[in-house]
Amino acid sequence: MLTFEKLCRAWMAAINDHETDEIMSLLADDFRWVTYTQNPAGLDAAGTREFCLNADVTNYSYTGTIHDSDEILIGTNEITRNSELSNVLNIAKVRDRKVYEFHHLRAPK
Repeated sequence: MLTFEKLCRAWMAAINDHETDEIMSLLADDFRWVTYTQNPAGLDAAGTREFCLNADVTNYSYTGTIHDSDEILIGTNEITRNSELSNVLNIAKVRDRKVYEFHHLRAPK
């Protein structure tokens, strides 16, 4: 079963180390990052990979799991974006052990 912690650790590798293979393997072919604020249409998997490689985000770290199931993952992490530390709430919709829709809400600490 895919868990929020596993998903978050894949995001950590992608953001912190620019190692995107694991996160890409967890995204469905029709993946959409719905709440990506820089683009109202959201991001697909290729756009998400580009974000991970080039965004001004550092210090991505797992902070906790709220809920894991075969259909939805909810949890929190911290990031530094544009030199500002933030808490992030994440919701990932899952189908066949892959994320097909992703939402986040970021709040400065």
